[in-house]
Amino acid sequence: MVYRIAAETGLRASEIDALCIKDFNIKKGFVELPGEFTKNGQDALLPLKQSTIEKLKGFFRGRKRDQKAFKMPYLSNCAKMIRKDLTDAKITIDKDRGTVGFHSLRHSFGSMLAASGVHPKTAQQLMRHSDINLTMSRYTHIFRGQETEAINKLPDLDMPTQSQQNKIA
Repeated sequence: MVYRIAAETGLRASEIDALCIKDFNIKKGFVELPGEFTKNGQDALLPLKQSTIEKLKGFFRGRKRDQKAFKMPYLSNCAKMIRKDLTDAKITIDKDRGTVGFHSLRHSFGSMLAASGVHPKTAQQLMRHSDINLTMSRYTHIFRGQETEAINKLPDLDMPTQSQQNKIA
């Protein structure tokens, strides 16, 4: 559940570590992180996917609202934790793409937003960046095959355009 929250909200390990169950508004579908725990010092209000909300209901069932939402390792051990979990899940890490750490989930969040066609300004807001260049140049990466998909979306140059068809008629 920790990885899902990180990948779907872009929250940093330290921010997830600070979350209590009361910070999740299950009825309205968001998580609110007080500014004292954010990098920029501002409160963060992040929407949650409906499927994640449903999973959180079961995950939090029977627990006290003031209780920590997730059990996180010491922050210095988060990279080790994700690498071990990837190995245990038999997920290989492509060494050409760099090292994998917990913060990689924040990069995945930005990249998935871009790949989903989310407007860059919206991605910047969700990632809580003050500069759009940081969002777009550092936190969004191209997935394999995206260039091919982009080229395949170009118009078919063998087909006459609508204006050419109108002239023929």
